[in-house]
Amino acid sequence: MTRSKLVSVPMGFHPDEIGSISLILNFLPRHRPGAAAMASPPPAPGRFAFMEEIFACIPTQPLPSPAAAAAATCSDGGVADDGEDRISRLADALLSDIVSRLPAKDAARTAALSPRWRRVWASTPLVLDDAHLLPPEDQPEDGSRRSGTNWRAIAGAVSRVLTAHPGPFRSVHLTHVCNYAALHDGGALARDWLRIAADKGVDDLVLVCRPWPFEADLPAEILRVASLRRLYLGLWDDFTGSTKALRGGGVLFPRLLELGLCRTDFESKEIDRLLQCSPLLEKLALVAFPNSPSSVRVRSRTLRCVLFWMSVAEEVDVRVAPRLERLILWSECPGAHFADDFRTRLNIGYVQELKVLGYLDLRLHALEISNTVIEAGTKPSPYTTVPSVKILALKVRFGVRKEAKMLPSYLRCFPNVVALHIMSDKADEPTGKLNFKFWQETGPIRCLQSQIKRVVFKNFRGNRSELAFLRFIWERAQMLHKMVIVLADGDDPASMEQMVAKLKPVASARRASKDRKLTILVRNGGCAWSFNRASDLSVSDPFDC
Repeated sequence: MTRSKLVSVPMGFHPDEIGSISLILNFLPRHRPGAAAMASPPPAPGRFAFMEEIFACIPTQPLPSPAAAAAATCSDGGVADDGEDRISRLADALLSDIVSRLPAKDAARTAALSPRWRRVWASTPLVLDDAHLLPPEDQPEDGSRRSGTNWRAIAGAVSRVLTAHPGPFRSVHLTHVCNYAALHDGGALARDWLRIAADKGVDDLVLVCRPWPFEADLPAEILRVASLRRLYLGLWDDFTGSTKALRGGGVLFPRLLELGLCRTDFESKEIDRLLQCSPLLEKLALVAFPNSPSSVRVRSRTLRCVLFWMSVAEEVDVRVAPRLERLILWSECPGAHFADDFRTRLNIGYVQELKVLGYLDLRLHALEISNTVIEAGTKPSPYTTVPSVKILALKVRFGVRKEAKMLPSYLRCFPNVVALHIMSDKADEPTGKLNFKFWQETGPIRCLQSQIKRVVFKNFRGNRSELAFLRFIWERAQMLHKMVIVLADGDDPASMEQMVAKLKPVASARRASKDRKLTILVRNGGCAWSFNRASDLSVSDPFDC
């Protein structure tokens, strides 16, 4: 049961100011993220934790069929008030969509209902997930593999289904048996399965080589599947050898909208070629690349969303991406460790539609805008700003003086930010904290003066440097409507009360905002932010949790 407590805070304003400021303290059960959620801090290092995070990013549902939505809008299907079965009135296209959403075994059983259902089954685009062919005891969630599974029988069942169904194929997800098919059974993955998938026009293809690590190269036949609209590849030992055919140029994936590469080795030039050969690509995800490739260049006139998830590179060059709306950078990865001097050079160029950017990690990312390096004290100019960004997320160690001093410069680079997310990271070896005097002497920042309406501060520990920054925001953000403080550890109500007590002087300070409903919302830790949320373009602010 949720309980809320309203805590009054003394005012610190002119007598003619009306309204109230409050600290809202929520006693909520702390969110315990599952496999599909990235929390802060990340899961304990380990191969299975790493595998869980990878599999949380791999699609589990078929790509939606374009025809299904149209059929649904034209149908008045359902059950009438008098109990009459109206399913028979549904168009074949809608019935086919219903069947395609069932597991392969259940979908096949519908053919026994009536001659019409048999016809529907035969004409329904195939949806095949090899997980549905496994006994329940052989479906561990941690990415492991049981030694007693009869993989030969399961591979045989996949072959029979692919061969028997007349097509087309809506979705084929092979996340369990690829390894066996690639290395045994005469290489059935390359010899038969990919050839059949290409011939029968598969829309949505997921190939994961589980278990990992295991040496298995991605078959070059993947490049012949020209019908694809979504492609995810995971845990393959080598991708480079499969892309030699790209060197000749030409369009290999004329319909591809979404491409995900999960812990599969490739060279920097291969991503360039894939982008060139995919003229409609809108979403690109690089998942679990701790050190490869060394450089990634994003040059595409169609991409709308790019995700570097649990991934880092020496250079990320987003030079020409005129339709790019969202650039997600998330370096947290179970077991990953970075050298103290490691930096990712992030160069942002022609991105006139970019609205969502983060997390820019002030420890890892060296920001360049139009080849201009952003440093502490960099003055804003047309060459050092990205005015299209509305939602910005930054990660900073306030205990490291050099990083915290970069914050004003980064904020000046994005003059039209409306929602600002700050994640406070713990410094292993603090190197000097900034006091409030530093922030008082900071010059004007345009987004604070005229744009920012909402600030979310995550992993709040009550340090003086954090409080100084929050007071700075409070006293400068003229359009501020809400400030959300997410505690680093809020399970203990007494600890939460202590954090609220530390925040009261901030709320008592003279504020810049004239919003009468201005509030500070304090809540416990935990974050439901996930790959799925970060990549969902229908979610306006993916950093909210």
